[in-house]
Amino acid sequence: MAHRQHSASTQIPSVRPDNSRPFLTQKVVLSSLHAQQVLDRGYEMCANALFSLSVVLRFIGSEAQAQEVDALVDASIDQSLEDLRQESRQLREVAESNGIESAIGYTSARTVEVKITSPRAIRYLAIIREFDGMLAQMDALWLSSVVTDAQYARGVYEWKRRILRLAGQIRQIASRAVLAARRKEAAGSIADSDGPATGETENLEAGNVNGKSLEPFTSSDENGP
Repeated sequence: MAHRQHSASTQIPSVRPDNSRPFLTQKVVLSSLHAQQVLDRGYEMCANALFSLSVVLRFIGSEAQAQEVDALVDASIDQSLEDLRQESRQLREVAESNGIESAIGYTSARTVEVKITSPRAIRYLAIIREFDGMLAQMDALWLSSVVTDAQYARGVYEWKRRILRLAGQIRQIASRAVLAARRKEAAGSIADSDGPATGETENLEAGNVNGKSLEPFTSSDENGP
């Protein structure tokens, strides 16, 4: 059984790879090639995006904005996981009704050490693991001639595409949310720079700057000099 560590490779602009981040490592056994490919192509992209939502967005944006985006992402993850579990239950029922054992072997199962960098990352990993388990049910039905080649290929393709698309959607949501927060932050900085600094404000309220008296502002100067 192959064993390797899954290291970060796909970063989104809001996550700096040189910043020290906490993580825990979870060993995962993935039997099917398709689940292994989903992990390779989608997990780290999604994990980085989820870290941005959990940490970066709250640092540069508001908590209300972060919670709104969290709700959207949580709903997508929960729905995908529930649909996968429902599919697995249905395939298991078909196998049981046909007297088929679902415990099958794989030639190149892989044990992977996955870095968990946010609470939602482990939930996306759960989707990949559930996908791997569902494929075991489907493989058993296919090898027993209950599922045709065409049905098998279509089922694998549709689920694989859906899980990878979910990672892409989460990345897009995170990127847009972080960019929107940064634009708002930049706009606020520009607005602040148009007015006097805090120390200058105190002097203006006292009517002097560096000990010099100020002339009253006229109506044409209401927006500043």
